[in-house]
Amino acid sequence: MADVAVVRKRVRTAIEQARRDQAERRGRVAEAKQNYDTFLETAAIPAFRMIANVLKSEGLHFEVMTPAGGVRLQSERTREDAIEMELDTTADPPQPLVTITRARGSRIVQSDRSIKGSNPLVHLTEDDVIEMLLEELRPWLV
Repeated sequence: MADVAVVRKRVRTAIEQARRDQAERRGRVAEAKQNYDTFLETAAIPAFRMIANVLKSEGLHFEVMTPAGGVRLQSERTREDAIEMELDTTADPPQPLVTITRARGSRIVQSDRSIKGSNPLVHLTEDDVIEMLLEELRPWLV
């Protein structure tokens, strides 16, 4: 049978390690939020707006919405058809999460993906956002 004192020591060590890990994670999340806000303002929102303008000039009407902490490209014809990006703080490290919503008759199909694999947020560019948008817009372009 295990000694209670040894088990207690192991439990305390595990608690201390979990607290340290959580504090480190909070620091990574705070840093990621700052990086994400910069990425959103300098790359993502301009890319979404550029794509929306080009789509409108081609007769496909999409609009850009900028809810707090994210950006959304949605069809003006079917509001359920949209591509939205926000920061997923549940991932470690936190990553931009893209949610694609498509209306298929009376049902809604929703999927999630990252922008470019598991690239760190600081390495993502406006071109990465444009490439992702072009891939996900393909079903609506026909």
